[in-house]
Amino acid sequence: MGLPASQARKKKGPGRPLTPLITRDTAIAVSIDLLDRKGLDALTVQAVARELNVQAPSLYYHFKNRDELLHMIARTLLVEVGQGEKPGSSWEERVIDLAVATRRVMLNHAHAGPLMLRFFPRELMLGAYERGLSDCPYPPEHHLAVLEALEKLTYGKSLFDAAAKAHDHAAMPPVDATRYPLLAAAIAKSPVSDEALFVETLQVLLDGFRFRYGQRGETI
Repeated sequence: MGLPASQARKKKGPGRPLTPLITRDTAIAVSIDLLDRKGLDALTVQAVARELNVQAPSLYYHFKNRDELLHMIARTLLVEVGQGEKPGSSWEERVIDLAVATRRVMLNHAHAGPLMLRFFPRELMLGAYERGLSDCPYPPEHHLAVLEALEKLTYGKSLFDAAAKAHDHAAMPPVDATRYPLLAAAIAKSPVSDEALFVETLQVLLDGFRFRYGQRGETI
């Protein structure tokens, strides 16, 4: 004879509990902390469960598998980028603010680079694209090229720098000035900080937009 329904609901077993023991947001936050401390390879459902002091099946209330957990981490980090955006007085200033915020978040979570590449939640970017184009000074036929150039420079640079940090490698190795005098001179005369150099590269790109499409959007 089986147990009464009230007792069956309370019965403990090795499977998933009948009610969630943790929240989705808590699981994501703990996962990001584990990722930052131990790297992507260490981020498993079982490891997150141990951090939360629960059994792994408890996480399956919120995530079908590890891939879904990684996808949610990527989404959360992208939201964090948006929180760092500071409105400027011009379209170009806002572009730079958002790009710098992106790089800072990627460096703060340096081990997240591979999952950002694999699980990049582009659907979350649609609103940002729309806002960015609302006062873009160039004609609509050039908008996609502008978006592509800005996104690829921003994420390419951010993820490259994050990978170097995650693996404790210098972005630029030591340069022998006797063998590479021009490169050594360029490094010596470049902006002091990596972030300042990043901003300068963005300025070069923005200058290129103005040259190619005209100060008021006319193609040159």
